[in-house]
Amino acid sequence: MNSVPSRPLIVGIGNAGVSVLDLLAGEEPGMRGLLAVNADTDSLAASLVEDRITVPEGDPRDGFPIVEETFAPYLGNRSVVILCGALGGETGTFFLPALAARSKSGGLATMACIGMPFAFEGSQKRERAESALAKLRGLCDAVMIIDNDRLSGGVPSSAGVGEAFQLADATLLASLRALHGMVFSSGPVRITRGDLKAVLGSSAAATYFGHGKSSGTNRLNEALERALKSRLLTRFSKVRPTDPVLLFLRGPSDLSFAEVQLAVAEVERVAGKECRVKVGVCPDGSPDSPLEVFVIASAGETQPASPPTAQTYGNTVAGTPSRAVSPAVGNAMTNPSPAIAPATRPAKGSKKVAAKQTQAVFNLDGYQRGRFDKSEPTIIEGEDLDVPTFIRKGIKLSSPPTH
Repeated sequence: MNSVPSRPLIVGIGNAGVSVLDLLAGEEPGMRGLLAVNADTDSLAASLVEDRITVPEGDPRDGFPIVEETFAPYLGNRSVVILCGALGGETGTFFLPALAARSKSGGLATMACIGMPFAFEGSQKRERAESALAKLRGLCDAVMIIDNDRLSGGVPSSAGVGEAFQLADATLLASLRALHGMVFSSGPVRITRGDLKAVLGSSAAATYFGHGKSSGTNRLNEALERALKSRLLTRFSKVRPTDPVLLFLRGPSDLSFAEVQLAVAEVERVAGKECRVKVGVCPDGSPDSPLEVFVIASAGETQPASPPTAQTYGNTVAGTPSRAVSPAVGNAMTNPSPAIAPATRPAKGSKKVAAKQTQAVFNLDGYQRGRFDKSEPTIIEGEDLDVPTFIRKGIKLSSPPTH
């Protein structure tokens, strides 16, 4: 069992990262080890986080040496660094991989909670986010991915854009609290860094994540139901038996053995009896504290990003002037990852070659739903019954015969 680190460092990068750290500081006012990094001086000035690094205006690569010099002292006496922010924008897309590389080069366990952009933010922003995510996968021991497009299915169509971003921030906060709680828990049953790496390591293609909170006599059932109805767990039943599932319960000091048993039994019922449930329990609150349930799993496999090597480190990008960049983070900032390439149309007359299937699960995340506004999805045993049966079951419909 890993010893519990005494001084974690949680770094919020960009507007989204700083916003999430402010939410965390508001919920846990005495929490230490928070660092805000942003180019938006107004955001930093209004932040609840005391330790801040201002990113200079202009090209992020020009300002990196200054940021790195300020960032390095914060790594002293740390054993784990958790980075938080959204990809696609200028600050987060550049500095999340850059600071991950700096942390990793110092021998620290490095993890990240990442938000991916909404579709309405544009394909260009999505491509930048995918490229940065591929770099992070090659640099971090574990990456929690909050895909805002999957999440937005639970936002009523009449909701404002601000509500969608508030939901994204709240979910990113929950994922950060889950990761932090698992890593630094002092509870009797713990989820280790190795467990997190097995689920959220470089080969994970997507993150299934659910969070629920409740108090009172029926706290377990209510918290567990909310967690399993989370939008990012819509296809939780499709998790393969070989993939581990993390179940983390945190809250009241009177959390009982029976409640933990019931939680495990319900997750096994939904995900399948053959699934490997790894449990963490942290009853560090008062008896009146709400019970929180976190469920994390991964789906599919992605080609692991190639780790940075001495040959790929460099200070020059094709068509870009040379810049003074630390060689320890050169690859993370300047070289686009080959792991994710933009789709191309086949030439006319060419034959399509079927891609190799890595998982016997249909990719059905792109469906459109026709649910009434402000109504909850109908989730039964992990299945969203608002989705047509042929889509949920992956049934291929044949074309009608022609005469």
